[in-house]
Amino acid sequence: MNINKFLSNNWSIIVGLLAAIFTAGTLFSEFTALKTELQTIHERLDKKIKVINELEDRIIDIEKELQYEKGYIEGKGK
Repeated sequence: MNINKFLSNNWSIIVGLLAAIFTAGTLFSEFTALKTELQTIHERLDKKIKVINELEDRIIDIEKELQYEKGYIEGKGK
């Protein structure tokens, strides 16, 4: 009987507490989803950076080859 009286006198506090727990769970869920999304974006960015670095290396190699050919042609012409 004592618990029923406590609940009836303090129902607004109990409802507020339940709402706070629900809100905390919702916030935790949102932060977890954002963390997962951020990890996915980070992984995609890492892949793109790797591709850019590989392309940059290929460009440098092509430029070196062009300079070599240019020098070879100029040297051959003299």
